[in-house]
Amino acid sequence: MKSLYTSRLSNHLTEMFKYLRLVFNDYFVLALLFLIGGLGYSYSNLLKTLSGSEWWLMPLCIVVITLVEQLGNLATLVKEPDFVFLLPREGQMWQYFKPAFSYSFSLAAIIQLVVTIILMPLVQVGHVVTVIQIGALLLTTVAIKGTLLVTDLGYLYRLVSKRSKLLIHYGFPLVVLVIGFYLNYFVAFGISLVVLIGATIFSGEIKKRPLNWREATATENSRMHRVYQFFNLFTDVPALSGNIKRRKWLSPLLNRIELIPKNTYKYLYAHGIIRDNEMSGLFFRLTVIGAVMLFFIHGTYLPIMIAALFIYLIGFQLIPFYHHFDDNVFIHIYPVSLQNKTASFQTVIRWILVIVAIIFAIVVIFVNISSVATILGVIIVELLELVWFLRMYLPRRVQKND
Repeated sequence: MKSLYTSRLSNHLTEMFKYLRLVFNDYFVLALLFLIGGLGYSYSNLLKTLSGSEWWLMPLCIVVITLVEQLGNLATLVKEPDFVFLLPREGQMWQYFKPAFSYSFSLAAIIQLVVTIILMPLVQVGHVVTVIQIGALLLTTVAIKGTLLVTDLGYLYRLVSKRSKLLIHYGFPLVVLVIGFYLNYFVAFGISLVVLIGATIFSGEIKKRPLNWREATATENSRMHRVYQFFNLFTDVPALSGNIKRRKWLSPLLNRIELIPKNTYKYLYAHGIIRDNEMSGLFFRLTVIGAVMLFFIHGTYLPIMIAALFIYLIGFQLIPFYHHFDDNVFIHIYPVSLQNKTASFQTVIRWILVIVAIIFAIVVIFVNISSVATILGVIIVELLELVWFLRMYLPRRVQKND
């Protein structure tokens, strides 16, 4: 069973690295370096403005660490056919989950350590923390994550109810971190370690329990769907199948498209992008992420780069939708030229990107009301980028694929 998981993990990592190579291309890495530098600079300036008497410092750190503890779920790599083909070996599935736990715990521990280390300057603003106390806090976050993963495994074997699982996931980290930040870091570490050992011993009961195959499959499918959704922010993911959902509240806007032959593709693209859950979700997520980042980031040049980056990402991810209707046989008998198809797609993308640019500009104006240079810079760069993307980049990309 261990070799089965090892084989699946190898295939899984190969797939993940394939997407990571597409995501972290030269342009994105360069933009990411600027972004990390800007965020680090903003974080440094924030620390200088804090006196240490702010009441919200410790609660903020506790909430952030608790939320980060929810990242890095149990990667079981269970597939739907396993219920049929592995059912005779159900009693040995605990051997399959051993390496799954080790892999998941290793990745999750790295996430906890990185985030906690980033938060340490903020923690030290509130009160003096020694190196040993920092080490105790780091080990505490890792032990908490181990307990949560053991709980997830127990849930798959019905050792833990769904309500108890949620209570442990959010209540346990909050209680332990409150003890650590307000009482003693070593006591918090001791409690987290004892609970982890107890949970591990209790999880030995899975050898005697039947596996909830339906829940195991649903949980893994949900985890992979979230992973694919992240990659889909940057590149096309074939594993994601879009669902269609009518959004009646946008019907008045769509009804403004006149039903005449030359608007055939315009009608299809506008309705298709809005009703396709993957495309509309992609647009919504990137717009919200970009707006939130612009809201919290100050400076003269960084907001300009972020606004330009997210407008490009949104437009770039919508380009594959140009071929969305190519498999529809009725499209090819429409008396509409290819030039009309390209022009209609440009029009729909222009509507979308203009909306995004306006949202970003409003956020920048609200946050940087005293910085005329930043406001003008964002507006001018957005206009130039829209002209370049719609007039030069987009036509060349769609013509290359035709």
